[in-house]
Amino acid sequence: MVKSFDFPLQKVLDIRQIGEDRQAVALKKSQMSFNKEKERLETLGKKKDTHLKTNGENSVDNGSISLNELKVSIDYISQLSDKITNQIKVVEKSNEKMEAERDVLINVSKGKKIVEKLRERQLTDYKTNYRKKESKEESEIALRVILKNKNHGNN
Repeated sequence: MVKSFDFPLQKVLDIRQIGEDRQAVALKKSQMSFNKEKERLETLGKKKDTHLKTNGENSVDNGSISLNELKVSIDYISQLSDKITNQIKVVEKSNEKMEAERDVLINVSKGKKIVEKLRERQLTDYKTNYRKKESKEESEIALRVILKNKNHGNN
C-alpha cells in the first residue's frame, strides 16, 4: 500500500494562500480607487482648460468682457485651481496607499513561496526515498525468488 505524501505545513500554506488572495483583492481595490481619483483630477484639469479657452475666445469674439464676468471667471478658475491642488494631494495619498498594498502583497507572496519551496523539496525527498524503498523491496523479492529457485533446483 502506497502512502501518499503528507506535507506537515499544508495548513500554513493554505493560510498563506488565503492571505495572498485577500491582499491581491486589497491591491486591486486600491488600484481602482487610485484610478478613480486620477480621473477626477484629469476632469478638473479639463474643466479648467475648457473654461480658460472658452472665456478667452468669448472675450476675443465680443471684443471685451465685463468686469463682473471677469470676476466670476477668476473666482471660478481660483476654485478649480484649489480643487485641483486638493485632488493632487488625494491622488498622491491614494498612490501611497496603493504602493503600500503592493509592498504587503509582495511580502505575503514571498512568505508563501518559501513554504511552497519547502513543500516541493519535501515532496522531491519523499519521491526519492519512496523509489529507493521500492527498489530495495524489489531487490529483496528478486533475491528471494532466486534463492527459492536455487533451493528447488538443488533438491
